[in-house]
Amino acid sequence: MRGKKSKGFTITELIITMAIIGILSAIVIPMYTNHIRRARRSDAKVALENVRAMEEQLRAETGSYTIDPAQLVSFGWPNNAGNIYDAGDYRITFVAGTASTFLAQATPRAGTRQDRSDGGAAGWLRIDENGTKTPADKWK
Repeated sequence: MRGKKSKGFTITELIITMAIIGILSAIVIPMYTNHIRRARRSDAKVALENVRAMEEQLRAETGSYTIDPAQLVSFGWPNNAGNIYDAGDYRITFVAGTASTFLAQATPRAGTRQDRSDGGAAGWLRIDENGTKTPADKWK
C-alpha cells in the first residue's frame, strides 16, 4: 500500500483553511456592516436636505420658517406624516425653531440596524436654516 496516494485533506490543511476563512470574516463583515449603515444614513441626509429646501421655499413665500410640518405639505412634506416623517430607518422631526430659525433632526427608528445605544456608526443627524450639518463626521 505504499504506492497509493491519499485522496483527501489532512487535518492540518483543514485547520489552516478554517483559520484563513475566520480571519477574512473578521475583516470583511464589519466593513460590510459599516457600508450598509452609511448607505442607510443617506436616506436621512436626503430627507433633511429636502426639509431644508421646503423651509427655504416657505421662507421665500411667507418671510419666516416654521416647525409646524402642516405648513410644509404644499412644498413636499408627506400629507399623512403629521409631525413625524419616516425616511427609511430614520425618523425626521423638528427639534427647535422660530420665525427666523429651524433645526430638523433625523433619529434612528427603534428596532432598525441604525438604532444603536452608543450612537456608534449610526446616531442622529441635524440640519439648520444655515445648512449647518451636525455631527459633521456623519455627513461625509
